[in-house]
Order: sequence, then C-alpha cells, then structure tokens
Amino acid sequence: MDRDTLLIKIKEICKAEDTDLNLEYALDSAISIAKNYCGINELPDGLENTVIDMAIDIFKSGQYGEESQSGSLKSITEGDISMSFGDTLFEQYGLSGIKNYEKRMMPFRRIKWS
Repeated sequence: MDRDTLLIKIKEICKAEDTDLNLEYALDSAISIAKNYCGINELPDGLENTVIDMAIDIFKSGQYGEESQSGSLKSITEGDISMSFGDTLFEQYGLSGIKNYEKRMMPFRRIKWS
C-alpha cells in the first residue's frame, strides 16, 4: 500500500489543499495506529479503506488550527456561572478511539514476539 496514493485519495475525499500538512499528519497517525495494533511492519491492501477512514476521522476530530476544540455553546447561567457545550467533533463523528476499527483490523492482527 503506497502512502502517496492513500494521501491523494484522502485529499480528494476531504477536499483538502495540496499542501495540507495536517492531513499528512492524520494519515501518518492512522498508519502508525494500524501497524501497532496489528503488530505488522507493512500495511496490506485489505487495510487501505480502514486506514483512509481512520485518517479522515483523525483529521476531522483534530480541528487543527482552530482555537477551541470544544463544541458549540448551548446555554449560559449567570448565577454561580454555568456554561453547557454541545457535542465536540469527536463525539459528532462517533469516535471512541481504536474500538471503532478493531473489528476491521482484527483479521490482520499478528502476534508480536519480543
């Protein structure tokens, strides 16, 4: 699986600019997560879509370049100051870490020997 090909696909899906370093970081993170979880050195073609999905989710949840990663403000109470926020992007996309991808990566998992 070629990293540059994956990056091109992700850029097309996300409609990102050619020089978006955040997207490259998200892809590198997704590749690293998949390799570490599966205990492999090279990604097989069968993990291509999973890695693409992970990279897009990482990219969307990161809000790179944004000042705040909290959700939208829902309500403010002035007495004893209370503020409630809506869902963060992390919650909106249903990301709960690697568990979303565990079933998809399980067939590629190998035993690591020390």
